[in-house]
Amino acid sequence: MLRRIGIIAVLSLIVGAIAAVPAFAVAPTTITTTGGLHVCQDSTLDVDKELNFDPVTGELVSANLVGTGEVCGAGTGGTATLTSTATVTTGCINPGSKDQQPRGLQRTTTTSSGTAALEITRPGRGQFNVETTEVGLAGRTCPGQQEPVLVSVLFSDITLTITSQTGTVTATGFGTIDP
Repeated sequence: MLRRIGIIAVLSLIVGAIAAVPAFAVAPTTITTTGGLHVCQDSTLDVDKELNFDPVTGELVSANLVGTGEVCGAGTGGTATLTSTATVTTGCINPGSKDQQPRGLQRTTTTSSGTAALEITRPGRGQFNVETTEVGLAGRTCPGQQEPVLVSVLFSDITLTITSQTGTVTATGFGTIDP
């Protein structure tokens, strides 16, 4: 019995350590600039999908996007804004059903966005790490004893905009992100 409790405790720690898992980086296919602001040489603009799991059950509870990059010609500061359309698929499952697929799938669409300040690392050069709002089970109800579960989140129409007093960089063409 003590061994079983020890194994459960170790597994809980492992699940907690990977509770927020970044999926993969995607670069844009189109970057437009105005003014003197531009993507630094040997730098990229990337967007990752971050999956967030319940540390106790290991179930997917939400997802969001994270945009990173570095720009030059930023002057003394600016902002990075990441926006997307999120298609959230949820279902209902009986708490005691092992390995059963969710039933009553529902898809909802929402906007997920976030803004972060540029971190000026040296004169005119700024880095950013911007996260969108998390999307997940909000508002999902199920009949009887069934529990709502998050099946997937699909991000599309992704736009990353970096703005400073010297200009704007707009990155699009990240495709649809759903690992």
